[in-house]
Amino acid sequence: MEENRSRTQYIGTFIFVCAVLLFSAWIEQSFLFAFVWGGILTITTFPLYTRLVGRGMGRGVAAGLIATAIFALLAVPMIAMAVRAGLELPSLMAWGRSALHDGIPVSPQVNEIPRIGPRLAGLWQRYLSDPDELRHWTGVVSRMVATGDGRELPHRLMEMTETFVIATLSVYFYLHASRTLIADIRAVGQHFLGERARDVIRNTVGAVRGTVAGLVLVGLGQGVLVGIGYFIAGTPHPALLTLVTAVVSVIPFCGPILLCVTTLMTFAANGVMQAVIVGVIGTIAYGAGDHFVRPKLISGSTSIPFLAVLTAILGGLHVFGLLGLFIGPAVIAVALSLWRTAAAEERAR
Repeated sequence: MEENRSRTQYIGTFIFVCAVLLFSAWIEQSFLFAFVWGGILTITTFPLYTRLVGRGMGRGVAAGLIATAIFALLAVPMIAMAVRAGLELPSLMAWGRSALHDGIPVSPQVNEIPRIGPRLAGLWQRYLSDPDELRHWTGVVSRMVATGDGRELPHRLMEMTETFVIATLSVYFYLHASRTLIADIRAVGQHFLGERARDVIRNTVGAVRGTVAGLVLVGLGQGVLVGIGYFIAGTPHPALLTLVTAVVSVIPFCGPILLCVTTLMTFAANGVMQAVIVGVIGTIAYGAGDHFVRPKLISGSTSIPFLAVLTAILGGLHVFGLLGLFIGPAVIAVALSLWRTAAAEERAR
């Protein structure tokens, strides 16, 4: 009788806890992504926080300083990009009106390309130099944007701003309460996973930090290096393109695609030699970053094969968007940690 009552209480408690958690998630659903972003940024900056506290800085001051620095480091480039785009918008609009009225004349450099130059010049003349054809394709693109996500752009920008602000505030509160949070996470993990909790937590933290370093830092570094090539080669709008390249390079395989576009832009504007400069610098930056630095930083933090990390990054990107870049490797790290721990325990028997 007592055993049945205990089992009933256990089941009732489990159902009640699940209901409370689900209801809490439903209430906070608009900010869940912001809280997760805050957790990712907190894990990344926690070593700096402990170092500042270890040197005598107060916990609140250290947490506030890091949160403010994150806000500045992330917000300033975005604001600079928006301001730069706003300053260049009138000239771009004037160029667009002129192109729609008169067409885009064939660049002299196109005919200099061996073998395929005349064919490319013919295609350019047909689709870009003809104002009627150019207006037709411009109208097609405009209708696609108007009927798709283009209408939701202001709403999405507001959501992104809100998420960014909440995530930054979360960093402050997470860091300020980090001692209690770490103790709670370890206790809960120990309760549900036993001795496996230590490896799971360590691999999750390592996956997040390695992914941030491998994606964000390497991507920003690649963008800066390619941007130097833009300025050297005289690529049109080099400052704006540098910011765009740095942001795009965070996502695997997107940077080289943009590099091809900017190389063609440089070629059309300034000729072969300048395009070669952009292409060579970009190839070195993406070749070294994507094939040597990025795999070392990401897989080296958790001893996870880089192929598994890469597919986790891309799969997470498909499912969760940009947030999936960090969720994917963390989930794979936990899965492999549980697998290896279970295999080690079985072999030890």
